[in-house]
Amino acid sequence: MHADLGPWPRPVSLTDIEYAVLRHIRLHPGKSRTEIAAALGLSKSMLTKAVANFDRFKLVREERATLDDGERGQPPLRLSLNDNAFHSIGIYIRQGLYAVTRSDLSGNIQERVSRQVDALIEPILDDIARLIETSPSPILGVGHAVPALVGEDGTLFEVTPTQAALPLSELAERISARFRLPVYWDNGAYCAAAFEAHRPHTDHRCLFYISLDFGIGGGVVTKGTVFRGAYNQASNIGALIPETGPRPNLSDLARHLGCSLERLSEDFLSALFQEGDSRLLAWIDDRGRKLSRPLATVVQLFNPDAIVVGGFFPRKVLERLCERIDLGALDVAGRRPLTRPTLAVTRLLGPAGLAEAASLLPIAAELLGQHSPRANAYRTR
Repeated sequence: MHADLGPWPRPVSLTDIEYAVLRHIRLHPGKSRTEIAAALGLSKSMLTKAVANFDRFKLVREERATLDDGERGQPPLRLSLNDNAFHSIGIYIRQGLYAVTRSDLSGNIQERVSRQVDALIEPILDDIARLIETSPSPILGVGHAVPALVGEDGTLFEVTPTQAALPLSELAERISARFRLPVYWDNGAYCAAAFEAHRPHTDHRCLFYISLDFGIGGGVVTKGTVFRGAYNQASNIGALIPETGPRPNLSDLARHLGCSLERLSEDFLSALFQEGDSRLLAWIDDRGRKLSRPLATVVQLFNPDAIVVGGFFPRKVLERLCERIDLGALDVAGRRPLTRPTLAVTRLLGPAGLAEAASLLPIAAELLGQHSPRANAYRTR
C-alpha cells in the first residue's frame, strides 16, 4: 500500500522574517537581541514578535551574559537555539551498508548506527524506530543523502551507476508510511555542502564542496542557500574530468591498484597509506594535480571563501591529495590573482558523515526556510 505523500502538517509555523532570525541564531549563537536586529536590519518590535513566536515552540533560550571586570549596567540577554526542541534523523545507504543518525537542532549527533548488511530496508526501519523511541525530543523528519541528482519535485535521476540497484524510493515510502514523518532527500554533495555552510560559528559567503566517492560530486552554497542552477543540476564538477580519464574516485583507484571495488575499505586504504604503498601514493599525487584545473575553474567562476573536500577516502589520503592541488592553475602572469579560498577536508567522511549531513534536511525545510526536496517515492527517471 502506498503512503500518502501529500502536504505534511508542519510542527512549527514561521514567517520569512522568523526563518531569517532563526538561521542567524543558529549560525551565531550567543548574540544579543540588539546585535541580531542590527545584523538583519530589523526593528526591535519585529524581533520581539519573532522571539515570542519561538517561545511558543521552545525553539530558543535566553541567558543573561556575564559582565567583564569594570563593566556596569544590566548585562544583555543572549539568544541560542534550544537544541533539544526537536531532533531529526539522517540516513545514507549504499550496497551492503548503511548509516543512520539522530541530530539536535545545531547538528550535534546524539546517536549513530552503522551496519554492514545484505538486506537494507527492514534493518534501517528498525534502527530508525529505536532512534525515535530513545529521542527525548519530537522528530522533525527524516533526511536521506542519495547518490543521485534530485529534481525540484523530488524525482530522482542520474543515480550513480554502481548504486543504481538501491531501493531508494521504496525506502522513502516505507519510512513515511511507518513513522508518519516527512522524508526529504538530496544529492549527497549538496547535503554535505549545506551542512558545512550552516555549521554554527561559521559565516561562509560562498562555499564549494567536492565529494570523492563512487563518482565525483560537487555543491555550492552562497549566502546560506544551495545553488542548484536552472534545472537542479549545478556544480557537476565531475564533468570537468572526463569519464574516460583518470578520475579521483574509488572506482578509478580500484582499477589503478588492480583490485575489486569492494576491497577498498577505509581500513585497507589506511593501512596502504601507513605502509607508504608506492602505487597509492603515486595515484594520490597524480589525481591531486589533475584536480587542480577543475578546482581552479571553481575559484575563477564562483570565487568561494572555502573549498571543502570529502568522500569515502581516509582523512590522511584526502589531506595529502589536497596538498597536491594548485588553486592558482589558471592564474595569468601579470594579472592580479583572485583571493584564494581555504582548502580543507571535512569531518563528514564516509557513510556516517553523509548521514550526519542528511539530518540537516528536515531542519532546513521546517525551521530555516531552506528548500529541501521532498522524497517522491513514486517516480524515478
